[in-house]
Amino acid sequence: MSVNAEPFHLAQFWIPISWSLIWKVFITFLLLINFKSLPFAWHIRLLRGYRCLLRSNRSKDGASPAQLFQPLILSSGNSLCELDYNLHKSNSTYFADLDIARAHLMCTLFSSGVDYARNARKRIGILGVSDDLIGLALGAVSCTFRKEVKPFQSYEIWTRVLSWDDKWIYTVTHFVRKDTVRPRSFTLLPPTHYSPRQGKLQDLARKEDAIFASALSKCVWKKGRRTVCPEIMLQVSGLLPPRPGQEDYVASLRNEPLGSLTMSKQFEEIYDLPFKLVAKIESCWDTLKDQFSLDTEDIEQDEEGRIRNGKTRRQSQQQRTESQHTRPNRDAWTWERVEQERLRGMEIARGLAEMDRLHGEFTADTDALALRRDLW
Repeated sequence: MSVNAEPFHLAQFWIPISWSLIWKVFITFLLLINFKSLPFAWHIRLLRGYRCLLRSNRSKDGASPAQLFQPLILSSGNSLCELDYNLHKSNSTYFADLDIARAHLMCTLFSSGVDYARNARKRIGILGVSDDLIGLALGAVSCTFRKEVKPFQSYEIWTRVLSWDDKWIYTVTHFVRKDTVRPRSFTLLPPTHYSPRQGKLQDLARKEDAIFASALSKCVWKKGRRTVCPEIMLQVSGLLPPRPGQEDYVASLRNEPLGSLTMSKQFEEIYDLPFKLVAKIESCWDTLKDQFSLDTEDIEQDEEGRIRNGKTRRQSQQQRTESQHTRPNRDAWTWERVEQERLRGMEIARGLAEMDRLHGEFTADTDALALRRDLW
């Protein structure tokens, strides 16, 4: 009995790949690496900053005066569609990143103050009798560029409160090269992920060499059309110690019972659900990248690591000791100390405040070169 075996053809096991599939994969990859530049991506990034207003994402004790001038660090990167004709991050894209960084900072520091402004019942007091929503408006922004950001290069955005006056709050932002510097500690919320290699590069002669750009912004709190004094928002947020003689007044503001919350806990959980999922995916991806980079680094620097093993242990012990001593002391920052830091920052912020005079430079009583139309 004979068996007729059919001839074996390798082509039978090939997966048919059409040009249509190739284009779909290519377009999907292109969209993923340019998510920051997609329609409505800016709005999604901004809504992610609003997560800090949710009670589930706040610190248990809240921010204190000792943390008022500390920076909030936001990790980001340069996408393909953000490049200019020099293949560097376009100057205009810095301002979109500034919007997101300010949202994260303000929602983190002033979360309890926003609750006070929007959830308190009608009253005749510091916020008036209006039931309008509380919001933050941008008055001006100035950016100074120092170094270029290369394609797909990662960077960090360090944003903090610089100073304030009777109307405006001034914030300063630094775009910093990633994996170069790191803070001594995180005093308000522990980071969900921070690279073990962060701050270990030693190729920078000065800290300024890590800065890509620096920006100065001024913002104002508005409840409807009414301007809310920055000092009031700072006090109800627990960020500003009371002036001498006003201890009872400030304590009454913070202890005043609020009305019914406008956002229920169930609504907050639904709002936060997609962002939690995205954060989980990002955490897994960052862990995989760090594991790969650490494995490669260990192979190349194994001998050097053994030599410095004892030194590393001593440094780790010293860092733990310093971290314990650098925890914020809520009683150390008095009103006088905060006022001294505010006045120091105003020396820098005064230049941006004077730029309101630029409006007076406009005049229509002049000759013009030409009138042309843009694409839109």
